[in-house]
Amino acid sequence: MSGDLHIMLAPLLPVPWLEVLAVAAALLIAYAFRRRAGGAFLRGVAFALLLLALANPSLIEEQRAPLKDTALLVIDDSASMQISDRPQQTAKAVDSVTKKLAGFSDLDVETLHVAGATETDLFRAIESKLASIPRDRLAGIIALTDGDVHDKPESPLPGPFHILLAGHKDEIDRRLAITESPAYGIVGKSVTLTLRIEDHPAPQSDSATVSFSRDNGESRTFTMPIGKDMKFEVPVAHAGQNLFAFSTDALPHELTTINNNAAVTVNGIRDRLRVLLISGEPHIGERTWRNLLKADPAVDLIHFTILRSPSKMDGIPNSELSLIAFPVRELFETRLKSFDLVIFDRFRQQSLIPDEYLGNIAKYVQQGGALLISNATNQAIPPLSYSQLADVLPAEPSGRILTGAFVPDLTEEGKRHPVTDTLTNDMPRDKWGPWIRQIEAHVKKGDVLMTGLNGAPLLILDHVGDGRVAQFLSDQFWLWSRDFRGGGPQADMLKRTAHWLVGEPELDESALRAHAELIDNGWQLVIAKQSLHEQSAEVTIVDPDHQSSSLTLSPGKQPGVLEAVQKVDTSGLYHLKSGDEEILVMAGPENAPEFGAMVATDQILKPYADAAGGGIFWLEDHPGGPDIHRTGSNAAQYGWDWVGLKKNDQYRVTGSKAWPLWPAWLAVIVLLGAMMIAWRREGQS
Repeated sequence: MSGDLHIMLAPLLPVPWLEVLAVAAALLIAYAFRRRAGGAFLRGVAFALLLLALANPSLIEEQRAPLKDTALLVIDDSASMQISDRPQQTAKAVDSVTKKLAGFSDLDVETLHVAGATETDLFRAIESKLASIPRDRLAGIIALTDGDVHDKPESPLPGPFHILLAGHKDEIDRRLAITESPAYGIVGKSVTLTLRIEDHPAPQSDSATVSFSRDNGESRTFTMPIGKDMKFEVPVAHAGQNLFAFSTDALPHELTTINNNAAVTVNGIRDRLRVLLISGEPHIGERTWRNLLKADPAVDLIHFTILRSPSKMDGIPNSELSLIAFPVRELFETRLKSFDLVIFDRFRQQSLIPDEYLGNIAKYVQQGGALLISNATNQAIPPLSYSQLADVLPAEPSGRILTGAFVPDLTEEGKRHPVTDTLTNDMPRDKWGPWIRQIEAHVKKGDVLMTGLNGAPLLILDHVGDGRVAQFLSDQFWLWSRDFRGGGPQADMLKRTAHWLVGEPELDESALRAHAELIDNGWQLVIAKQSLHEQSAEVTIVDPDHQSSSLTLSPGKQPGVLEAVQKVDTSGLYHLKSGDEEILVMAGPENAPEFGAMVATDQILKPYADAAGGGIFWLEDHPGGPDIHRTGSNAAQYGWDWVGLKKNDQYRVTGSKAWPLWPAWLAVIVLLGAMMIAWRREGQS
């Protein structure tokens, strides 16, 4: 299209020079008028014509092409927009609005989808999108949302901001939330959780019944008030993740029950790990145990070293046989159950501990205690193998000592067991240094994780009653701690073995684990099970409605781990069982803002719409959305049934034409004529 005409100057001299000439001419003409000189007026005209010629004015006509404005259509795809009939409302409105916008030939439409699994950051997404749209061409923003937005604009929106609300004005919703919870708790002690139930938009009753469940199968119900915080104490039963889940009954005609459930995990940690270490004799590897156990500030270590045998016939009185009297009765009868782990390192003097006390240790293991035996490699038949303790040991020595350099190797079970499956991660086996000796033994029970010379067992783990036992058939791991020929992962090996013995859940070789993930159209359970031998496992899943189903786990990427993913349609507490393992997992939000007040509302966005000159419309009143008009920049941008998108009248110059208003030849003729007339007038005066 053609643009308007305007005058443009293209001076033949720099503008400062023209300004100087203009001032000089004005002074001369003023002086001439003061002297009443003849032809002063004509001289002024001549100077003016000269300056005009030097200014070189032209008449310009621009060729302009109009530029389209841009409308931004924002669609809220967050989790709260997927409940009730909001998806249907939104889909119908999007289809209608898109068709209406397509009817404007001077308008481009940009569509922005805003996802939100845990919260809706609507304005952050809008501001990011506006960075690619010229502000002087923005016609307006139309947002389809439920109004549950969790951020604020950092600056005023540059155009009309219209809100089309999905949902209904009479919605009610109840939310159960855990407002305060600790991340950690001491095993055997209680932690305090803070619960709160809120009804939106107003309380529907004075109190509500809450059901409580935890991962050890405990469950109970209690009543709590609406709209008030309530403290709830729960004991931390075990190390690792402790799951506490709560739920409350649904209201009649409630919008959704997805936020009627809440869960929290508290990591259980041991206050102090009490370890009793008995070294049968002073030896170079003894320092390995002390360095390992003393390096952990959470370990209380009690260490006794047998300096000499009391049966040695050297004439020394019994009162001088030790630095202190060995407190056998106190350690192995009175205080035995206070220890979390008992370690016998190269123990060889059975006469120091009567067999009845070794029997106490066997009972201690069967009742849930932990025992680690590290056999000396200079003794073919360790004395403990023929005591009452032999019943809980997984291997029986054959009476031979195997000698020769060898590098410990992982068995198939060792590659799958969480105690040893990561030993080669930081240091490959071909970098490990050799050991020199080991005791030959026959395995009676348990899992052999490492082997040595001729494939003989080196490390065996076993469950005995409610307790656990680990047996090393060599004491040569101290060579790794001294970096003998490159060393090896002795610290990881010993530390993970000790943690397995005291029941660390992360190292359980048959552990069943699961967690819930939010996907685009719902929740899914990610299930994993440790397994030393099986290539598949069946898991029974009981959903919140007490419906049972089965799922087969298959080998995953990590050796010894069976995995599967199960999509679930209902949020709430799921009960999973595989063999002897049972766990609970919560599918649903854990105090995410997106699942807070889920009723549709116009109160959050109204101030921003008012500030930007936009309107708010409920889709239940306008199912296809309001009409859309193009409006002037200074006109009203919405009415009771329409929204406006302003016209910015921006254009692009495609070309121009110029006509000189004061051609040089005309300027010369007129200037000479004026000067001649001025001289003639002077001559006549």
